[in-house]
Amino acid sequence: MPKLGKQQLEDFLVTGSLVLKLGTMAESGYPYVNPLWYAYENGAFLVAGRSRAQWVGHIRSNSKVAACIDTPDAPYTRVLVQADADIIDDSWTGDWEHWALRYLGEELGHQYYEDTKHMPRILIRLNPNKITTWAGPGWHPRYQD
Repeated sequence: MPKLGKQQLEDFLVTGSLVLKLGTMAESGYPYVNPLWYAYENGAFLVAGRSRAQWVGHIRSNSKVAACIDTPDAPYTRVLVQADADIIDDSWTGDWEHWALRYLGEELGHQYYEDTKHMPRILIRLNPNKITTWAGPGWHPRYQD
């Protein structure tokens, strides 16, 4: 499986409406995975959550996270991320309408944004320290004898 080039990675992460599956560590020691809307800007991922979301509490306790963004249909494209999470605003009401439009479409996205834009969210930046990508069918050479 070939890796994505830099421009291919950028295009994959900023187009379409794929969700980011965020993995955090629960206090029980088990991984906790939650699907989230995201934005990819300047080499980092931005996600937003409600203050009582379990995954937000996990990040407060342990900022090391993992994420996966992948296509559901063949030929598959996958991006795996290891990152350190930074809470950058505990009561964010910034402009996230472009997220709603990306994930819900023009009409529903605009309405959802208007109905909920006043509700504060926790804005978190995921700063990748490792990104692994691959696309298409086949085996990576390291798995071949």
